[in-house]
Amino acid sequence: MTIRQWKVFRAVVEQGSVTRAAQILYMSQPAVSHVVSEMEQQLGYTLLDRIGRHCRVNGCGMQLYHKLVPILEAIEDLEQSTADLEKQAPLRIGSSITIANMWLPSLIAQFRRQCPKTPVQVQVDRAKEIVRKVLANEVDLGFTEGICEEESIVKLPFSRYRLAFVCRPDLPAAGFETLKLDQLGDQAWLLREPGSAIRDSLDSALRLRQIQVKPAWESVNSQVLKQAALAGLGIALLPRQMVRSPLAAGELTEVKIEGIELENQNWMIYHRDKFESEAIRCWKQLIKQTERENGDEGRF
Repeated sequence: MTIRQWKVFRAVVEQGSVTRAAQILYMSQPAVSHVVSEMEQQLGYTLLDRIGRHCRVNGCGMQLYHKLVPILEAIEDLEQSTADLEKQAPLRIGSSITIANMWLPSLIAQFRRQCPKTPVQVQVDRAKEIVRKVLANEVDLGFTEGICEEESIVKLPFSRYRLAFVCRPDLPAAGFETLKLDQLGDQAWLLREPGSAIRDSLDSALRLRQIQVKPAWESVNSQVLKQAALAGLGIALLPRQMVRSPLAAGELTEVKIEGIELENQNWMIYHRDKFESEAIRCWKQLIKQTERENGDEGRF
């Protein structure tokens, strides 16, 4: 016997007739009768007493019904629980430091409103390390900036941000309308670590111009560099969104550099072979909506 047969027979007993059972099961009456007849053939005894056009469950049928009901309830409970397992499985997210600082908290808040049963685990690291973790299936989704050329990674853009060279207004660099390229080596630089998306953007621009600078400070944390700039320790390269308030307050000033303007693209990434769970599909829709609404975020 099959579970489908059991469910049909249960409906016949609980509805009191083949006709009403057929209606709630969205089956034809002959199809329901055929299922019950198959069960009787397999069991070797009758389950319904058929008198004229009327059918009534007999004693054997009622005994079978009482045995089947708890089994079917357990099966249906298991089916429901299994359907919820995917929603309850933790979603592993890896994020670069800059995105974790400025975008990820609000994105996760939106995701939780749409998928409240799905827990989220977040790992924050350098952009290149997040790419590695996506490739190694150590995270389900990655959020990173800059260039990613891995063919096995799917990239979805969701915003971009402009980078700004900033320092305190009383530093000599602030007195120049534009710093010339040959003046860059004389400055104290407050920079992100090599391999970060922000540092890669600067290093690529300087390599094209055959220039090297030696940082006075290197940090994996942009907030540290912001505080160092506020203390007057040099020129920091930071997302302009991060320093909007101190720029407006006159605590920092933006330094223009000859021929160099930098911006980074933000991406959500995942492995091309990754199974798209309901949670990942939800993130894709969220990111596409964010791109439509805020595709130029950070361009101030």
